[in-house]
Amino acid sequence: MKTDMQNERYLDAVEAFGGALERLARAYEADRELRKDLLQEIHLALWLSMTSFDGRCSERTWVYRVAHNAAATYITRQRRKKLHKLATLEDLADSFDADSPEKALMSNRHFGASWRPCRGSIRSISR
Repeated sequence: MKTDMQNERYLDAVEAFGGALERLARAYEADRELRKDLLQEIHLALWLSMTSFDGRCSERTWVYRVAHNAAATYITRQRRKKLHKLATLEDLADSFDADSPEKALMSNRHFGASWRPCRGSIRSISR
């Protein structure tokens, strides 16, 4: 019984605000394929949230708040994935075209960002 009401509320909300949800997803994600994933996350969050919608605010406010929170969470997760992405062999091969190993490391976008704060604390080795 609870699921029927949840489905009905969800379908009503999508009918009323579906276009707005797509525009919101477009504002958060430019890439078409990633935007489809984001929109799916928004719809899942909206469907799950319909069991706790109690009418203390308008349905419009509820839908936008749930959609915004789902989109913000999705974007945060995407950024974390990009930060922890490993360098590919092609990236590493490109970085060895530099004049010195230090320049090669600094030019590698995956390694350079984490190396820069540390390089001042490392002492040179006397040879």
